[in-house]
Amino acid sequence: MDLKDSLRLKGAVAFAVVTVLTLSMLAAVITPIKPAEAQAVQLPRDQRNWEYLNGNEFGWNYNPQNRLNKDNVQFLELKWIYPMPTVTQQNLKIAGLAGIAEGSMAPPLVVDGTAFVSLNSRNIVALDAKTGKVLWTFVQEFNNTALDKRFPILTERTHQHGINYVDGFLWQNDYGCKLTAIDAKTGKVAKQLTNLCLDLPLDSPQGMGIPTNSGFYAGAAAHPPAYYKAGNILTWAMGGAAEGTQGGRSFVAGIDANTGKTAWRFFYIPPCGDPATCKPLFQREKQEWGNWLVQNCNKIWIQQIKACTLDQDLLRNDFGSMRFNSGVSNVWGTMVVDQETGILYFGTAQAGPDWNATHAPGFRLFGASIIAINAKNGELVWAHQTTARDLWDYDCSWNTMLSTAKVKGQNRKVVMKGCKNGIVYVLDAATGEALHLLESPDIKRTTLARLYDPRSKADMTKPWTNYPSTDAFWMNCQAAGCLESDIAYDPTRNMLFAASYNAPAWAKVGPADARGVSLASVPAGTPPFTPKNNATINAWDLDTGQLKWKYFIGDKGFRGGLMVSGGLIWGSAVDGFNRAWDADNGKVLYEANLGISTVTQPTIAADADGKIKVFRIVGGWNWFGIANTGSSVPGALMVFGLPDSIPQPKEVIKEVPKEIIKEVPKEVVKEVTVETVSPVSYAIVGIGIIIAVVGIVMSRRKKA
Repeated sequence: MDLKDSLRLKGAVAFAVVTVLTLSMLAAVITPIKPAEAQAVQLPRDQRNWEYLNGNEFGWNYNPQNRLNKDNVQFLELKWIYPMPTVTQQNLKIAGLAGIAEGSMAPPLVVDGTAFVSLNSRNIVALDAKTGKVLWTFVQEFNNTALDKRFPILTERTHQHGINYVDGFLWQNDYGCKLTAIDAKTGKVAKQLTNLCLDLPLDSPQGMGIPTNSGFYAGAAAHPPAYYKAGNILTWAMGGAAEGTQGGRSFVAGIDANTGKTAWRFFYIPPCGDPATCKPLFQREKQEWGNWLVQNCNKIWIQQIKACTLDQDLLRNDFGSMRFNSGVSNVWGTMVVDQETGILYFGTAQAGPDWNATHAPGFRLFGASIIAINAKNGELVWAHQTTARDLWDYDCSWNTMLSTAKVKGQNRKVVMKGCKNGIVYVLDAATGEALHLLESPDIKRTTLARLYDPRSKADMTKPWTNYPSTDAFWMNCQAAGCLESDIAYDPTRNMLFAASYNAPAWAKVGPADARGVSLASVPAGTPPFTPKNNATINAWDLDTGQLKWKYFIGDKGFRGGLMVSGGLIWGSAVDGFNRAWDADNGKVLYEANLGISTVTQPTIAADADGKIKVFRIVGGWNWFGIANTGSSVPGALMVFGLPDSIPQPKEVIKEVPKEIIKEVPKEVVKEVTVETVSPVSYAIVGIGIIIAVVGIVMSRRKKA
């Protein structure tokens, strides 16, 4: 933004503020009182900051602050706004990368008064959380030309879900097989761990870049690494390109944070062993993989059933010969490390091709699974496959949460994870045993979208979803799933919150032979009718698994996430409304029209004065199946907080007509009533004006 645009924006914002104040004064006489948060008392670190993509290192999407709460949220107002630069305005020094999305879909971090916004380009902007002033900008540099000749990467992903703050650095998964640490004070590159997928030459008979790898990977994963402190290890994941159909052997690795050397590597699919399609060929290693599954079957759950009790031949020969167009793509969610036990927990994507597994019989482990491995050496602790032989794209994406909580009457350590099949899993952290499977009653599954029985060989060898038919059919949950967002956990209430949705698709299964087919589907033609999407915010008691309340949102799906703080639930504004629900009963306590929707969850933290603010990304990437933004726009970061003076209810004295009673002296009775004027409606007017201003500024940026 140049100086002229800056002055225009400031003037327009000032006009919006004056408008809001004028409307307020015309409506009521306000007596100011100071809110508790105005006291410049230093908050504890966990209350003033939002340091990880999901709040804390346990992935809870929770802040224990109580300065912004149920009693004062009605007075929330817009404090400042940062219009996102367009891709062309970001001064990117990137070659050969097409399709970079506008804006951001990463929840902003806030550390000691500084807010950090990670753009879809993987640029990072640091802002003063109090004023919105830009402090520094990290500009991405990367040359993507002829990438497949240098790395076993088919394409780099411009798909950025977030960053983590660890010990003064902002860590992100970066282009070109590397992890990058940005100095949070200066915006300069502090450290880069490089060549993480290039142990071997690409033409080595031992594997393309990685031992036992025969295919191509997708590039930078969307989520930042987890950090195991005792071992000084960062976790890094790499998966097959085109949702696993390029044959890349998916893995999670432990990287020494100082040297960048690979300490261990855990593969979660077999190597390619088909002589007709694999180069290099790993038939012996494929057989060893099958034997390893049988030997470790007691550590593996498949839809709540121990693998040792299932067909061992099917287990041993899982994925068949493992053709080039089978596999599992990147880890699409945050990982968490138990610093006490040294166990790493994460979820995996679905096996590919999604809807047609003609050439890959079996359970297709470890697609759509929740996995626990030893962060010290990469050994399997346990795995729980949530959807056996997934033919729908029901991956276990988004955040993984770890907590010690009361579940089924006992205090125990649990892992909580939502998967796209619409189910939230509460698992024993030590064993992987399922304690609760939580599913919203509002999810309406079609017949062909129901999970298969892992005990049935017919189910575990079914070629495609509606086999043997090749006709079009309705599918819900479909490729976008029924739960496609981060979940939240409030330890003070022992409650779990998740957003589910319905977005029926008229689907038709395509061939399974093509390389690079992300979804084995073809155009299904015009559906017999147009269904409506809808979403539900759900709240469960973690101890009993009982659904305590739900809130229905019509016409829209849901993507992004929920967060909880001060007894309030906040979520992605898929329908364009900035909304806060009472965490105890689901009642809407605050609602304001933003004028634009978003599929990014907000975050909550304090500025340098200790004032709590809500940080919300609006606009950004449009997503299929969610019916959200309508188009991809740069959007903005909108920041909300309490006013310096909260309106105090005014006593209004009303004269009551005199009532004459026989033999009783006349007297005047004074009745006292209370009028409360909420400023929410005036805030909406101001937000509308400012959104218009953002549009003007962005238009002028484009012309500049």
